[in-house]
Amino acid sequence: MGQAVPPGQPIREELVKGLMDLFARTLDHQGTCLEALELTYAQAKLLWRLEPGDTPSLKELARRCGVDPSNLSDIVDQVTARGLVVSRAAEHDKRVRVIRLTGPGVRLRRKLIACLARNPSIDALSDERRTQLLEILREVA
Repeated sequence: MGQAVPPGQPIREELVKGLMDLFARTLDHQGTCLEALELTYAQAKLLWRLEPGDTPSLKELARRCGVDPSNLSDIVDQVTARGLVVSRAAEHDKRVRVIRLTGPGVRLRRKLIACLARNPSIDALSDERRTQLLEILREVA
């Protein structure tokens, strides 16, 4: 005999399917934005996690990005070469590298966020439904 389906299981499965479909569409949209802005995913993640005026250490920024500092170092070098960030020794400890967005980096970050915010899946919702979705996301994220 098969096991009984736990209460709520069908709706949970439909929720997961819906979330996965939304995630896939969001990734497609993100890819379009990154291509238009000539950014890799890793570069975009760095820009997203680095607030204007913020000067985290390389180690702290790596933590925010969920990567190893040695991996982030190459990405920092790439965006530094594009003039999007500056990397310098920290005043309190010359062994520590701190990272800061430049003017062009701040502008590109704004363009990235604006492009990502023009998500067709979100645009399809009314203002009221967007607000409801945001409230749910704040609760579970």
